[in-house]
Amino acid sequence: MDVMSLLKAVPAVIGIAGLLTYFARARRSESDLELANIVQRVRNIVLLLGCAALIMLSVWLIRRPAPPDHDTVSPLANVSTTTSNGLV
Repeated sequence: MDVMSLLKAVPAVIGIAGLLTYFARARRSESDLELANIVQRVRNIVLLLGCAALIMLSVWLIRRPAPPDHDTVSPLANVSTTTSNGLV
């Protein structure tokens, strides 16, 4: 496994660890305050969405096409420079 593959998988590992932590923790009882219950629900939803986003980021990084290599010279590079110089 090369370093780039490892770096692409890091967000997914963090997201999976967050999901496992979320599902493994003990449940708290409902509070008497409605505002506290709403805040807990919003926090849980944000946590789940964040973990899913990290996993999807890794999937996108792994599956996307490789960016073009900028070290190689395109055969069209010479055509565009001669055309702009008016030599054609």
